Amino acid sequence: MKNRLMVLDSETCNILKLDKVMPGNNLAYDIGYSVIEPATAEVICEKSYIVREIFFGEMERMQSCYYAEKLPRYFKDIAEGKREIKAFCDVLMDIITTARRENCVAIVAHNARFDIDALNTTFEWLYGIKTKVLDSFEIWDSMKMAKTFADRPTYRKFCEENGYMTKHATPRPRMTAEILYRFITGNLDFIESHTAFEDTTIEREIHYKMERVLYEKRG
Repeated sequence: MKNRLMVLDSETCNILKLDKVMPGNNLAYDIGYSVIEPATAEVICEKSYIVREIFFGEMERMQSCYYAEKLPRYFKDIAEGKREIKAFCDVLMDIITTARRENCVAIVAHNARFDIDALNTTFEWLYGIKTKVLDSFEIWDSMKMAKTFADRPTYRKFCEENGYMTKHATPRPRMTAEILYRFITGNLDFIESHTAFEDTTIEREIHYKMERVLYEKRG
């Protein structure tokens, strides 16, 4: 079996109401993944999960999540069978079992530190055990890997022309998934869904494009 990748994303609510994102303050209520063949971007399998204990058990905290206005969409998708409701431990078990079964060499996430921290925090919040839930896998951060784009004059020009530069003293091209996807598709009207499974569908395309760029540089 060829080495595959799992592209993972999560959406979270806050434990405490804070003005900024802080480590250890995020509980995952929406988790999605796609397993892909890196060379072709072929999708082998994919899942969309709602975490039962957080989505339904922490309704007050759910009002603090970054995209709370999308909650009605979740209820609609659940009613239509588009998202599966599972206990957090069962979601984790499926992620681990699938990644091993499909011979995934790594789990890829955009701004991976956030997603991995959210999974670890959720586990500790629910079960009282501090652990690194995906410690047995190599984690790749596609935001850091996106430097392959940021170093290219074409991407810098794209960001300069469209106002996608950072506000640093020396501005740098921004590398959010939304902006990267706009670049690789040419669709400047694209708006990221900020729902876990839907975001993996664009992040897997971003990763595939980055792999092609790296291949060209090596070749």
